[in-house]
Amino acid sequence: MVTSLRIAPSGAAKSIGGNLASDHEQEWLMSGVDPEIIHRNVRTLEDTEVDPFTREANYPIAELLNWKVTRFGNQARESVRGWWVSGVDPLNHWQRMEWGRFKPDTPVVDRQKNKPAKYLSPSLGKGSSRLILLDIPMRIWMKVAERFEIAINGATNFWEWVWRNNLPIVLTEGEKKAGCLLSLGYPAIALPGIFSGYRRETRQLIAELGHFATDQRSFHICFDYETKPRTLQNIFLATTRLGQLLTHAGCQVKVIALPGAEKGVDDFVVARGADAFTKLYESATQLEFWQASQLWSLTYSPSLTLNQPYLGDLPYPESGLACIKSAKGTGKTTALQGLIKECDRKILVITHRIQLGKAICQSIGIDWITDALNSENPDSYGLCIDSLHPNSKARFNPAEWEGAIVILDEVEQVLWHALNSATCYYQRVRILETLRELIETVLETGGLVIAQDADLSDVSIDYLRGLAETPVTPWVVVNEWKPEIAWDVSLYDTKNPAPLIDRMESVLQTGAIFVCLDSQKVRGRWSSKNLETYLKLQFSDKRILRIDSETVSDPDHAAYHIAEKINDVVGDYDIVLATPTIGTGVSIDIRNHFKGVFGIFQGVTPDSESRQALARVREPIPRYVWAAHFGPGKIGNGSCNYRDVAQSVKKSVQYNIALLKDIDFDLDEQSNPIALRTWAKMAARVNASLWRYRREFRNGLLLEGHSVTLVTDDLTKMFGQLPITEQTIDNLKSGVLTVSGFEFLEARHDLKVCDRIAQVISAIRTRNQTAEAIAVSDSPEITPEEYYELKEQANQTIQKRYSKRKHELKQKYNVETITPEIKLKDDDGWHTQLRLYYYLTRNPEYVRLHDMQELEDHLERGDGKISIQDVKLLTAQVEALRSLKIPEFLKPGERILATDDLVQFVATTALECRDDMKALFNFTVTEKLAPIAIVQTLLGKIGVKLTCTGRAVAPDGRRGGLRIYKYFPPEDDRNSILAEWEKQDLSMLQTLMEVTGCNDFSEIDEWIERSA
Repeated sequence: MVTSLRIAPSGAAKSIGGNLASDHEQEWLMSGVDPEIIHRNVRTLEDTEVDPFTREANYPIAELLNWKVTRFGNQARESVRGWWVSGVDPLNHWQRMEWGRFKPDTPVVDRQKNKPAKYLSPSLGKGSSRLILLDIPMRIWMKVAERFEIAINGATNFWEWVWRNNLPIVLTEGEKKAGCLLSLGYPAIALPGIFSGYRRETRQLIAELGHFATDQRSFHICFDYETKPRTLQNIFLATTRLGQLLTHAGCQVKVIALPGAEKGVDDFVVARGADAFTKLYESATQLEFWQASQLWSLTYSPSLTLNQPYLGDLPYPESGLACIKSAKGTGKTTALQGLIKECDRKILVITHRIQLGKAICQSIGIDWITDALNSENPDSYGLCIDSLHPNSKARFNPAEWEGAIVILDEVEQVLWHALNSATCYYQRVRILETLRELIETVLETGGLVIAQDADLSDVSIDYLRGLAETPVTPWVVVNEWKPEIAWDVSLYDTKNPAPLIDRMESVLQTGAIFVCLDSQKVRGRWSSKNLETYLKLQFSDKRILRIDSETVSDPDHAAYHIAEKINDVVGDYDIVLATPTIGTGVSIDIRNHFKGVFGIFQGVTPDSESRQALARVREPIPRYVWAAHFGPGKIGNGSCNYRDVAQSVKKSVQYNIALLKDIDFDLDEQSNPIALRTWAKMAARVNASLWRYRREFRNGLLLEGHSVTLVTDDLTKMFGQLPITEQTIDNLKSGVLTVSGFEFLEARHDLKVCDRIAQVISAIRTRNQTAEAIAVSDSPEITPEEYYELKEQANQTIQKRYSKRKHELKQKYNVETITPEIKLKDDDGWHTQLRLYYYLTRNPEYVRLHDMQELEDHLERGDGKISIQDVKLLTAQVEALRSLKIPEFLKPGERILATDDLVQFVATTALECRDDMKALFNFTVTEKLAPIAIVQTLLGKIGVKLTCTGRAVAPDGRRGGLRIYKYFPPEDDRNSILAEWEKQDLSMLQTLMEVTGCNDFSEIDEWIERSA
């Protein structure tokens, strides 16, 4: 923000003067600009004007543009004519600005850029461009005042009034567009170009814009609708940089995205009307969410553009990188069949889900890896990307795939799985390195890599191109066809899914239902297991099939290997509950069986994946959906800006490495920047979805062309601020009154019934959690050898799963007996908290020992390299908590008040180090947080809290003073667990001392230095 500018006094700008030709006026009128705005700011210019009295010639265009008159010469420029626009100057008492813009009737060659210029600015040297603040009449001023409900109160200059009252401002490229928006009553500033709001060299706002960049002002950036890849990239870059500079100045920045096909906002307003723009303005996206949404875009120029319901046979290239973007259900897999049959080459299919992969392999006539291993000639097969490394059962060797065809189906999800999934954790570096070697080998030996996805984006293509040793130009197919059959979707805008389950019960009376869920385990309140229990209790006569990761791999369950036969099986059931296990690519094509598709999505998976789940059933029957407002599983630091996500994880590792000292480790050399950048971009997309999950879900459904009815009891959403009477509510309940696009919740649902459903589900969850914890505790013991054998088995009964879980808990907590309580606590993340508590309250050398071993394990698994997003070291967190004096709160019985010096120290320090708090603890510290709330949050990181025991006596002797807090040690199994951990760490530490002959870590540091 520019703070050194003087406050300009009020005053009216001098009229622009001169004449305005009718054709130029008409051009502005065609852009929806008020006539009086036009006459106040625009005039017609010709290259030569002759004074009628003195007969002297002057050259207004040359003078205004700072050209040398000799540039005109005797060439065809004698007929140069056009219009000139200039506004008021915020840096010169709001007087008429001498700088302006000229649009010649015929483009003139810009000598600096050596190409025709549609618009020309004064040639005043680099960094001289300014902006245009159009002068407006009182009539328009009053329209702005009415829109934003701000009184004019005797002000004499519109733009000074806008500045003083901190009104929202729209930034757009071009004066006619700004004039159009001003005519509608929106303060709009015209930038001469998308990059003209800041100086590229210094990365600072231009002075005029800096003058308006006052704290808490709202800016809406509204640039043109574009389809050209290069222009789209420039718009993204310009919007991002301008938005970030405004944000750093304390402003709130949103982006208005024009939907097309109209190019400019003036074209949009003229074509669709003022109300259409108002909707765009009110639904503008916050900058960081807009940035994340752009990461879904595909800007590569298509080699082939289609618009058809089925891809059919595609003219795939013989070699190179082929990228296919086509909607769900358009036959992307079927299109491969002809290619596979005709070629005499090895085929490799890579997916992220086993069931999906098997279905694809069956479709194109090759084996899945488990079958291929038993084949005499396993030349072609499919595998999950988890197995794409030399140590897997596949013993994968990239060198064996020279000249092959590699198919990455659902490539966006395949890459995200490789970069982020827990199942790839231990082999991630090897998987990514093997993928790099595979892509490089195939492309260098005349092979073909096919990457296809309904949501294909630049992110995936950029990553695959980055893996190649030599530059590769992708062959891109874009099928623009969208399903013409829309769903009728009832989207429940309620605090929980209980009303949806009530609707589920009513639809069940008419026939079978298919239910999509993103949660499986019993600790998830609305999970597949808990919902199955509830529905069995409610409908004992109904046949229920649960499809999740456990049932599809359990030989004793009806869902075992169901993806291969799903259309033959689901018709036998009244209720089918399905988690993301069946995954993308699985199509349920049976007709006239299901009467409704239901979805309960808590934000565990991105909204795009959840919408794909709703599309598994191809029949266009009604959809009933509940989606959480916010998703819980944000990635990294939760930011929607990929640079912030990447920097956060990198900073955390750097902090820890610095504290470990003398570690021979180079973060830049021993990590993969391309993988980190791609992971961060995909993480930012996920975060953007999860921050506004329900809203993004609804927007996605609308963009897909579906009819969405919002089921809600929020009358404000239905009627805005209009007064609501009791009669109106009664009419809504009875159905006499309806509102387009909405359904009143109580018109169909009894709220008491919904509350009872929620209570029953909660009771079921508690019962199921307890029963499972007891079952795990009572399950048979297994040896380490049996555990590793079981871990490699794809098929497991529920009893084997319980034994495996018990063994993992024993290793995790280093105890002989696993009680049900330990299992329940572990489900709630107790281990992470307990481990941090342990290292904070024990010998400081233990955490360094842990982190050194952890880093060594990562390097060993990755052959000297790491995957930064997986490295979770603890030294920096422990040292930060020590610096904040958190251990001083762990004194039982001591009285603590919010005004205590210790509490104030923690709050002040955390606020000063807010960036570090975010990087280390993913904790956003703001001035609005109460000091005691900051303390409680940090204590929560180690699984403890302060308890309020009463209130202190107020200074005047009355009750109701400050709250009194005390620390009470938790009553759980931690002491015995911590004792075992300490025994293990002490033994390791003693062994290390004996080997090195040192007495403590400081001596070990010296020993390492001498050894080096």
